[in-house]
Amino acid sequence: MTAPILLPGDLLRSIAKRSPNTTGVIFGDVSLTWLELNQRVNRLANALLGLGLVKGDKVAVLALNSHRTLETYLALAKSGLVAVPVNWQSTAPETAFILNDSASKALIVDSQHQAAATAALKDAPAVRHVVMLDGEAGAMGYEMLLAGASVEEPPVEVLADDLRALGYTSGTTGFPKGCISTHGQSMAALINFLVEIPTPREQATLLTVPFFTGYGNCQIHLALYTCSTIVIQAQFQPAQVFDAIQRYRIRHLFVVPTMIARMVNAPELRDYDLGSLQLMVYGGSVIAPEVLKTAMQSFGCGFCQVYGMSEAGGFVFLLTPEDHRHAIESGDERRLASCGRISQYAMLRLVDDDGVDVAQGEMGELLVACGSMTTGYWNNPELTAEAIRDGWLYTGDIAYQDNQGYVFIADRKKDMIVSGGLNIYPAEVEAAIAKHPAVAQVAVIGVPDAQWGESVKAVIELKQGASVTEDEIIDFCRLHLASQKKPKSVDFVAALPVSSSGKVSKKEIRDPYWQDQQRKV
Repeated sequence: MTAPILLPGDLLRSIAKRSPNTTGVIFGDVSLTWLELNQRVNRLANALLGLGLVKGDKVAVLALNSHRTLETYLALAKSGLVAVPVNWQSTAPETAFILNDSASKALIVDSQHQAAATAALKDAPAVRHVVMLDGEAGAMGYEMLLAGASVEEPPVEVLADDLRALGYTSGTTGFPKGCISTHGQSMAALINFLVEIPTPREQATLLTVPFFTGYGNCQIHLALYTCSTIVIQAQFQPAQVFDAIQRYRIRHLFVVPTMIARMVNAPELRDYDLGSLQLMVYGGSVIAPEVLKTAMQSFGCGFCQVYGMSEAGGFVFLLTPEDHRHAIESGDERRLASCGRISQYAMLRLVDDDGVDVAQGEMGELLVACGSMTTGYWNNPELTAEAIRDGWLYTGDIAYQDNQGYVFIADRKKDMIVSGGLNIYPAEVEAAIAKHPAVAQVAVIGVPDAQWGESVKAVIELKQGASVTEDEIIDFCRLHLASQKKPKSVDFVAALPVSSSGKVSKKEIRDPYWQDQQRKV
């Protein structure tokens, strides 16, 4: 007899048996033991099945992080229903597209997004049930559903190859794409993480990255597996992060680089005792080495960078805490600009536009292959065939690998600036500008240029109380960049726009400059 494979829905069931009375979740004034959480999750799973939903049906979720949002994702995993997370910042047409493309039969939404959901539902007639997480007037109430449902485990057999979620990736060039993820792939991603990263166990962890992201969802599974009390924040705010670390003695934290930049520049940073923090894991985009060094000095904990994407099912490269320490102690700070070395369970290639492998040290598109990788995009065989070829995932990232095996991401292929026939990678320019002491955050984009096709523009958010001119920034870049790479113009903004996943929104920055033209990249 073959032993059953542990799947996402089994994690909570297991911990509720082993540590029933240990605090499992904290959100605001709400505190639940693992047993209480498991019972509420079972009630929701059984209630959804009681509505007539069956294994394999899609259920969309549009809500900020909360204990109820956490329960929702866990209940969907236990009941065999397919989670369809919706980005908080999706427009009504984008939300309607996701609901229709996924054929979602139910939508679970919070009061903050009720108006947007109502507008989207006018064009999504297949949605039969709407459940309100809070503000229950005029709709089916979450707590009302739970009150009338059984606490017993839902009577559904969930298999590794069953569809777990459709993660719709941001639609920068059109409507979002539904990335297929199975229960087995989700667990493979978790196991890969545990093999590589020394995560503290049976300690408090802070979840502030949105649950609708693959990164946020992986944190849920990781916390359950390591029996880590889950402290949830609805949305990221530096002062609230500091307060949670101090109040709950947080041991590990997962963030994106934009969050790190905001934390190190927050005036409240020195007002809190952050000594409990042992590990900060970051990923999702390139981080400026200067920002990272400041963070390492400010927090004094171990840092680990992960590189991955929804299509890879998680991370495939990592820069370990030892790598970070070595970079500082040896003076080899260049390593901090790397996304790390390939993980043990993954493979990589770097290829040119013809799919031919490039030589070591040369730029090429990054290809990866691993067991947690998606099988494709929902209802989109053309894009699937474009992204996955001969078992390799074409990431769209331009990178090179040094002689020690460290991979350096130059930039997204579609973010690359082509000026006068030369390829310019914004991340390189951003890293140079970030060295300036007045700069808090910077985004570099290509803007229309009659002579060169595109020219380099820097959009900068300054540190509080700092002052610098456009000419001073350009002159500063001359010290660190070849002439063709330095910005031709600089704009200063009060704050760079940030997406709901915590990353700087280059699309929002870029769009005004290209309103009357089509960018050919």
